[in-house]
Amino acid sequence: MLESLEKMLAKGVDNSLLRFGLGKAYLDAGNPALAAEHLQRCVELDPKYSAAWKLLGKALLDDAQPGAARKAWE
Repeated sequence: MLESLEKMLAKGVDNSLLRFGLGKAYLDAGNPALAAEHLQRCVELDPKYSAAWKLLGKALLDDAQPGAARKAWE
């Protein structure tokens, strides 16, 4: 799944749903830093995407950034 999402992004597709999927996939794969990058882009594209803010906070916390995680959850 991760590979197909990366291919879509490489082809120029960029939207909040794709970025959320990439963020979740990277978080599930144990890469919270890369997950946070995609989730940050997701909330930039759709600031009202509450599930993305929640997952961004988790990714940041898992990446040892508790202050940034707290801000994402607020």
